[in-house]
Amino acid sequence: MVANTITLIRLPLTFGVIALFGIHRYLDLTLIASIVFIFALDAVDGIVARKRNETSEVGAVLDTLADRVIENTFWLYFAIVGLIPMWMPIAVMTRGIFTDCLQRFFGNPKSGWAHALTRSRISRALYGVIKTLAFICLASAGVFKGIILEQGSLILATIAVGFCLLRGLPFFFTVQRTPHTQRT
Repeated sequence: MVANTITLIRLPLTFGVIALFGIHRYLDLTLIASIVFIFALDAVDGIVARKRNETSEVGAVLDTLADRVIENTFWLYFAIVGLIPMWMPIAVMTRGIFTDCLQRFFGNPKSGWAHALTRSRISRALYGVIKTLAFICLASAGVFKGIILEQGSLILATIAVGFCLLRGLPFFFTVQRTPHTQRT
């Protein structure tokens, strides 16, 4: 399936960016552009899956898995190099674990404000754009050094984390009464 291949290609690209970042300034510029490409592929895999009628449970799981690994890798990297505080990746990862588990157990919100905030294409796209911009700015701050860029990227990263946490809140308030799946 083409969509799943696109999803999986994002993982080695991410690891390559992290492994090569900081080796040479001109390479870093290419790697910053690669961050945009990695997150653009997240939108492309969904479009391809829908257009080619390749949507599946496996594809949805692979997409979520890739999204979490990629996002967490970037958050951790930027914390380790000192561009953001460690609480940020911890908050994002904890939110991801909780919401993924609650979603698996209780299902997704189907309508209303909870669906609009967590599952709508607009909300997911907005978070993707904010997160991508934060990662681009953080990577740029690591390359170009400057207090204004560092502070601006930290503000943008804080907004991204805040939006991430906000998008997770409905899972705690709109949980259905009956579990979606049973534990074995």
